[in-house]
Amino acid sequence: MSQFHPLTVSKVKHETRDAVCVTFDVPPALKETFAYRQGQYLTLRATIDGDEVRRSYSICSAVQDDQLRVAIKRTPGGQFSSWANDSLQPGAQLDVMPPSGNFNVPLDAASARHYLAFAAGSGITPILSIVKTTLLAEPGSRFTIVYGNRASSSSRTLNCSTGALPKTSARSSCASGSTSRRSTSPSSAGPKT
Repeated sequence: MSQFHPLTVSKVKHETRDAVCVTFDVPPALKETFAYRQGQYLTLRATIDGDEVRRSYSICSAVQDDQLRVAIKRTPGGQFSSWANDSLQPGAQLDVMPPSGNFNVPLDAASARHYLAFAAGSGITPILSIVKTTLLAEPGSRFTIVYGNRASSSSRTLNCSTGALPKTSARSSCASGSTSRRSTSPSSAGPKT
């Protein structure tokens, strides 16, 4: 059975007006416990105004980044998300469960596949981890993302996972709502958002 482990917050980066990326310092003794696959999530626990609050957030870093990072978008009336966006600081400790979830496919370096992902709003978060991990693990593969969001000012398509795609062959276009690699055309991802 999974249990919570105290992890220190090493970085809190305000990506948009209503979203932060939180990076955790994972001590060497817990590296194996917190090893993750693309598309997984973490359950966080904190005491906020005397209440124990638990929330799950998708990991937005690639497996190859060697960093454990989640994105937390403010939800109107959301106790944990509001606290994280307004008050969480580097050096704070949060209780964190090991990664969970099976939103991924096995990767093979010899594969040359064309992946397609659809996401809207904060649903882009696990896709960030999946895209970067996949393209680094399968250099011959490519990715097309169809992404919709209410406003470009709250978009975190590539922000939370800085350099989300390998720089040598990646292109991105937030205006068209797509991220592509190699021959994938941004215009193939659908209407502008």
